[in-house]
Amino acid sequence: MFFPIFTTILIVFGLFSVYMKTSNKKIQNSGEDLWKRELEANRVRRRPLDDLNMVKLDLSALPIDEDTDDEEIRDYQDKLKVLEKKEISNLSDYTNTDLKFKYGPANLEKLTELDQNFMELVRVLYQWAHYMYEKGEKEKCIRILEYGVSIHTDVKAHYKLLADIYAADFDFEAIKRITEEAKKTESPTRDSIVEMLESTDYFRPQEVHL
Repeated sequence: MFFPIFTTILIVFGLFSVYMKTSNKKIQNSGEDLWKRELEANRVRRRPLDDLNMVKLDLSALPIDEDTDDEEIRDYQDKLKVLEKKEISNLSDYTNTDLKFKYGPANLEKLTELDQNFMELVRVLYQWAHYMYEKGEKEKCIRILEYGVSIHTDVKAHYKLLADIYAADFDFEAIKRITEEAKKTESPTRDSIVEMLESTDYFRPQEVHL
């Protein structure tokens, strides 16, 4: 029995060696392709940003309270007033290499700033909405959350909180509506957001058995 077992071990070892060599070759080729693509992207000339999907922050759509004495609310509002003066765009669906290919490396710093402004905007909107929810200001909370949906925020908790509120009111049509809006989000989190909204039984009206 020694020889067949020994032969089998040699065959398995040989196959494993071939597999490792093939895998290493693929990893090497993949790395070389990425490096080549990066070098090509770095040679792209500056291109206009005219086709960017810009977000224009509209403070009139939000429950801004200039007379509030709540320091936390005032802080959120002040941050939004600063963002109102900035250029904003959601570019989270693109890598830096993608952006350099599309607009040239000379625009990368500007593009990064636009994307960071969007991340700051959706972060502040969710935090403000959640704070208002905790204070029992449901209508103001909904208004903030709905505005976030309208600009296609990519914060999953944002959609979850709004869906929770609508589900508690048995407004399942509203949940369907925000699910459709979530599908328009240009972000790596889009699929997980949509899956969360579509797959949770809590967000659907329950069947009544008579």
